[in-house]
Amino acid sequence: MVTNLKSLLITVLSLSLVMPVFSFQPSGRVLSLDGIDDYAVLSFEEYGYLFPKDTREFTVEMWFYPKSGPNHGGGSDIILSQQVYFGVALNHLECRDDVSKLCWHTQAYLDSEDGHGIVFFYVPMEINRWNYVAIIFKDRTLGRAYNNRIYKFGQTVLDRVSAEIDERPKDFFVGGYAQAFFPFRGAPPTTGFHGEIDAIRFSRIARYDLPKIPGIEEPFDPPHRFASDRDTVALWNFDEPEGATRFQDESKNKRILIGMNGTSVSRTRALAVNPDSTSLTTIWGRIKLRSR
Repeated sequence: MVTNLKSLLITVLSLSLVMPVFSFQPSGRVLSLDGIDDYAVLSFEEYGYLFPKDTREFTVEMWFYPKSGPNHGGGSDIILSQQVYFGVALNHLECRDDVSKLCWHTQAYLDSEDGHGIVFFYVPMEINRWNYVAIIFKDRTLGRAYNNRIYKFGQTVLDRVSAEIDERPKDFFVGGYAQAFFPFRGAPPTTGFHGEIDAIRFSRIARYDLPKIPGIEEPFDPPHRFASDRDTVALWNFDEPEGATRFQDESKNKRILIGMNGTSVSRTRALAVNPDSTSLTTIWGRIKLRSR
């Protein structure tokens, strides 16, 4: 039994050197969204776009906890939307490795001297757990991070974020839209997000190094807390008192995100640690308990 226990511990330690430990403890207060009519908005008329014209590198990242997925075929539930879109979609062709999972759906509106376009991707994800996601752009190259993995796509001809978007509402929305939005004719509407958001950060730099080789995932250690610095464009940590409906941007820009239809800050009821990726301490504790 002792020999087997030592072998198991060596295996666990070896694995911990290959893949970073992934668990998450929310700050205690979160933005709660019911998926029906809850949303928060930042007025375009007052604040304009989050990223200014000719922004050539950026990072958008967040921690969120989805409690359900879309209740219609196609389309997605909006998490946030303006120059970058995050959503939760039903299982999609690009992430059909496990039909029990939903998809994290992301789009970025980008420009070049010759035109503009939309880049998008889907990543498998699960409901009822905390997820970290990030989109990273630099040197015409797009990357994404999901929990403890990071990935680089190939280069595009597009080299900057778009500062003129016609086909989507221009206000910055979180969790839903003021009214049903149809991405294109004949498509299901984009609906509201049901779950919790711990923090959102927009940065004017690529905060994380992407893998050297496109198409290869590498281990990644996501930041558990977002801080504001000179490269932060917007940061909402939702640390206001419970029941607050005005959410302060902690960056120097001080934009106020307004909760609508009762959207407010509350204490999280979501589990703090992901069940399928516990820490080494937790694993060792279970080994010791089982050895008795």
